[in-house]
Amino acid sequence: MESESATPGPRPGVPAPTGTIAPTGINLRSWSYLPLFHAAWLFALGIVLAKFVWLRPGYVLLGLACLAVLCGVGAVRAPRVSWLTLAPLWILLGAWCAEMEPQPAPAPVISALSDGLLRAVEGTVIEAGPVRGELQEDGEQSSASLPEKPTQRLDIRVTSIEKVTDLEDAQIPADGNVRVTLHFPSAPDHPLRCGERVRAEIRLLPPDVYRDPGAWSRQDYLLDIGITSTATADLNRMERLGRPAAGAGDWRSAGAWMHCQLNEAQRTASNRLLALPLLTRRMPRGLRISQDDAIMLAAMVTGDRTFLSQSLRAGFERTGSFHMLVVSGFHLAIVAGCIFWVAKRVRLPRLPATLLTIAASFAYALFTGFAIPVQRSLWMVTLYLFGRLLYRDRSPVNVIGFAALCLLVASPRSLFDSGFQMTLLAVVSIGGVATPLLESTVHPYLAAIRNLQTIAIDIKLPPRQAQFRVLLRMVAGGLERAFHRVIAWRVFPWAVRFALRICELVVVACVVELALTLPMAIYFHRITLFALPVNLLILPLLLVLMPAAVVTLIVLLLWPGAAVAPAAAVAVLLHFGVGLVHLFGSLAMGDFRIPAPLVGQMALFCVLLGGSMVLARGAKWQRRGAWAALLAAAIAAVLPRPVQHPHDAMLVEAIDVGQGDSLLLITPDGKTLLVDGGGLGAGQRRISFRSEEEVAAGAPMAPEFDIGEEVVSPALWARGIRHLDAVALSHAHSDHMGGLPAVVSNFHPAELWVGKNPHSPEYDALLREAADGGVKTRSLRAGDSLGFGAAQVSVLAPLRGYQPGPTATNNDSMVLRVAYGQTSVLFEGDAEAPVEEAMLAEGGLASTLLKVGHHGSVSSTRPEFLARVAPQWAVISCGRRNRFGHPRSEVLSALQQAGVHTFSTDVNGASCFRMDGKQASAENSCESEGVFGGW
Repeated sequence: MESESATPGPRPGVPAPTGTIAPTGINLRSWSYLPLFHAAWLFALGIVLAKFVWLRPGYVLLGLACLAVLCGVGAVRAPRVSWLTLAPLWILLGAWCAEMEPQPAPAPVISALSDGLLRAVEGTVIEAGPVRGELQEDGEQSSASLPEKPTQRLDIRVTSIEKVTDLEDAQIPADGNVRVTLHFPSAPDHPLRCGERVRAEIRLLPPDVYRDPGAWSRQDYLLDIGITSTATADLNRMERLGRPAAGAGDWRSAGAWMHCQLNEAQRTASNRLLALPLLTRRMPRGLRISQDDAIMLAAMVTGDRTFLSQSLRAGFERTGSFHMLVVSGFHLAIVAGCIFWVAKRVRLPRLPATLLTIAASFAYALFTGFAIPVQRSLWMVTLYLFGRLLYRDRSPVNVIGFAALCLLVASPRSLFDSGFQMTLLAVVSIGGVATPLLESTVHPYLAAIRNLQTIAIDIKLPPRQAQFRVLLRMVAGGLERAFHRVIAWRVFPWAVRFALRICELVVVACVVELALTLPMAIYFHRITLFALPVNLLILPLLLVLMPAAVVTLIVLLLWPGAAVAPAAAVAVLLHFGVGLVHLFGSLAMGDFRIPAPLVGQMALFCVLLGGSMVLARGAKWQRRGAWAALLAAAIAAVLPRPVQHPHDAMLVEAIDVGQGDSLLLITPDGKTLLVDGGGLGAGQRRISFRSEEEVAAGAPMAPEFDIGEEVVSPALWARGIRHLDAVALSHAHSDHMGGLPAVVSNFHPAELWVGKNPHSPEYDALLREAADGGVKTRSLRAGDSLGFGAAQVSVLAPLRGYQPGPTATNNDSMVLRVAYGQTSVLFEGDAEAPVEEAMLAEGGLASTLLKVGHHGSVSSTRPEFLARVAPQWAVISCGRRNRFGHPRSEVLSALQQAGVHTFSTDVNGASCFRMDGKQASAENSCESEGVFGGW
């Protein structure tokens, strides 16, 4: 525990003794009294070491034993240098814990039978999401507005599964979880509930993944939460077997029953909040809860994000304030802080107040679904409160180290979780940088305002604070003579305290925003210039809004009619916050998308952040150095990094976008061209369920999945690309065009190349996106030729006189041939036999690499066309287990007979080819060098 002499100045709120002298240098001794903080970061360093360097556990254990002996000897013989052995001991302990932590593994029986065959599965629903649909103004779902097939997400704990062989067809025991999307023929009267036992005929498959550098892996995430396989099912293939008795069976079933009860309570509370528009419909407009307001309240109070659409969240994402809309660690911290504040106001002793806060926080975390970010925040709050009891508030940094160390020991793998890193960086920057800066600037003046009329206090304060009190008394005396005593001695000191608190908030917000620059760049590829002003206003607003919303919910559950008054107050606060977000979100220049920084940039950021923490405890000029170091750290995290590509060859990368096309070309001199942006055969977007913990793991943050945002853009960012020179659309089918709006928005290409496409809402929206972003749209036809850096682009289709039909077809495809030296690549799009025949008549088809037309369909790549192109390499872009049977065996056989080395994204994932002007070769991996892919 830290001694009194280690405190580098007066404690906040306590007058310093006469003659207190401000620190004149860095108090390095104070850092030696932070043993748990140092232990935590050294332990984390060991976890990082174990992730990237395999260490034989036996050797690690032997090293731990030797270091333990050396530490014992050092503590007795040379305590001043004992840290020389303690530091490597903590590093090895971190590596040991990381090596010993069990890794998630699929359920073996279920994994073996996830082959797409129709099987009977029995089990219990352990998680039941709401039925997807829209809301009416009364908060109820409208059956007329439900999708053609309403869906519900179910997590089922499988107890038995059908195994079919040549000799038997029987149910065999199984133990594992599967995620099922249940389709209803119409709006269901009785959707499935948590705890129901079911029997279903489903086709189990491993979760779909996009095997591209930088792309988030849904398979890894589901495996981490115990989900082995996924499936879809129709209601007519699912039989309800009833519900087991409460707490029946072993402790695991009893825990599941409790979980289901909490799930039902959360759903009930969410429905009450969603019904607020009906309850407040007679209120004035400013005091009325709208449908969108109710959706946001349900998300931020109960964690129900079912109806939180893209349009609702867009402004919050652009301004870096999305945390306002979801139950996050910050929301739990607000609830815990309010409870602790109330406990102190009613003069509860320190220990009971702490225990009450922890218990209430735990109950709220359970109620909101106990998502991973909330769990982490709960443990952090709990450990922090216990640390305050043990360390008497002497060192917030040490208490934070204690909490982080406990969390890392329990789960070393959580160090690489984005939510954990952001939470930890935020609290470390507050405790390590903001707090010492405030203790030497704002906090002494806050303490000096107390008991302003008591002159005897002045002699116990340092000269600056004493002079400040004298000045305030002079102003107060003038106000008393001019106005009233209450204004002079109550309102005026309160106003000064409020102004100082605003300064305190500005300091904390600036420090946190700068400290979070690194994870924002790594995980969200975003620089949000308006995050600071928005959060300066949103965070204080949340401190009032969250308690008001919780009170409204409690009143709704106990006495719905009386909830109108608190709901009106909530409406005013919410409308103010949403208005701010929309105001700043409408400013297009406030949001920039960037690649993840390189390893060296990350290391420099960490060093500069550590330097800022050290300098913050120094003299005045050193405190200014702390600000400079923190700003330099943020700049280091967002500095442009070089685009990763060969400088002596042209690179072609077929991005794995499933059943769609997206190909990246980079010339030796760095010119970038993206041909198509992927998408989905059924439309530009698809419904895809995401929970809050998936968001924390890097998953898409809404039920709508945008392939351009979630797959194509990360693949480009992984190469360090910030800007595209050109984007080409082969034709206006959604599996080629669906991701392009996001790509155009994120990378601001100089030009958009299009062929001859019929108008459609989606195609016109893409053209508007390009026009709004200042992107030049260039229409190309056969015979056009243009230079593209060191390469030459030739357009082979559509022909000059081609006229498209009323709807987009494959034969609308724009076919490009890009040549560098004696090597070239032919991007065929989805061109079919008629277009291939027309190109045969024009000539100029010979190419080193062929992007096979129409995903390997028999309608393209006819034998005579393949013979004329005569490629050495070919790549097919298609999705695994696609319903079209692509690539067709006839096309693969033709390619094999022609001696063409063929790659396919459904088998190989992202595929890269290198063309140096003389010959072409396939790269072993598309991973970009220097990217810290593990983070």
